[in-house]
Amino acid sequence: MKRLQLFELEDLRWLPGSIRNGITDFLHFAVVRSELYKVFSGRLARSIGQLRSARVVDLCSGAGGPWASLHRTIAETTQGGIQVRLTDFYPNLAAFEALANAHAPVFDFSTHPVSALDVPKDLTGFRTLFSSFHHFAPAQAAGILSDAVHKRQGIAIAESTQRHPLLIAYMLLTPGIVLLTSPFQAPFRWSRLFWTYVVPAIPLAVMFDGIVSCLRTYTPKELMGLVNTVPGHESYDWQVGIDRLKGLPVGVTYLIGLPRSAAALAPANASAVA
Repeated sequence: MKRLQLFELEDLRWLPGSIRNGITDFLHFAVVRSELYKVFSGRLARSIGQLRSARVVDLCSGAGGPWASLHRTIAETTQGGIQVRLTDFYPNLAAFEALANAHAPVFDFSTHPVSALDVPKDLTGFRTLFSSFHHFAPAQAAGILSDAVHKRQGIAIAESTQRHPLLIAYMLLTPGIVLLTSPFQAPFRWSRLFWTYVVPAIPLAVMFDGIVSCLRTYTPKELMGLVNTVPGHESYDWQVGIDRLKGLPVGVTYLIGLPRSAAALAPANASAVA
C-alpha cells in the first residue's frame, strides 16, 4: 500500500483549539490505558541509558502521549530518575499542567510553540516523537532528523499506526470508543463533552485522522531512506524496525538514532534492522 501525504484535521490552523485538545485528550487516554507503547519501552530505555542522560525532550506531545505510563518503565530500566519536557507546536497546556502536577518532578513543559524542525538549542536531551512523525511530508521529516543530527541529540521516533487493513478497520470503531470514554478523559472539559455529544465533531475527527494516520505512516524502509538524505547521518548509529504486538501482525514502528560517541558507550545492538 503506497504512502499517501494527506491532511489531518488536527494539523489545520483554523481548527478550534477546543476540538484539537479533545482529539489529543482521547489519544492520550487511549495510548496510556492500553499501554500501546509498552512493547517498545525496553528498546527506548536502553537507548536513553546509552546516552547516560536523564533528560528527555518530547516533541509533538499532543496531550502527553504515552509518557504518563512509560516514565516508570524507563526509570526502572535505567535505574534512575528521568525528566520529560513536553512540547508541541500547538501546546495543550491544560493537559501538560495536569501531568506535571500528577507526576512531579518528572514532567515539565514548554508554554510556547516548539517546532520539531528547529528545536531551540536550550532544549537539550534525548528527543522522542510518538504517533506524530507521519504528520510530516518527507522533506520535513528529514528536516526533523537533520536538526537532531546537527545539534548532536539522540532521537527516537515511534508510531503505533501502519498502512495495514487491520488498523484502518479499527479506526472505524473509534467514534464509539470516544463516546464511551469522553467523560473519563483528563483533564475534564465541558467543551469536550459539547464537541462529543452535542456536536459529534471529536468522534468523527478522531476517526478521520486515524485513517489518514495509517495511510501516511512511514515503513521501516522509508524511514531509512529519509535517514540516508540527512547530512552527517554517518556519525550516528541507527535502529529501525517494528516491535510487534503479541499475537497481532501489527506493532510499533520505530527509528532510533544515537550519536556514535554515545552509542559506543554500551555494547547494545545499534545497527539498522529491517
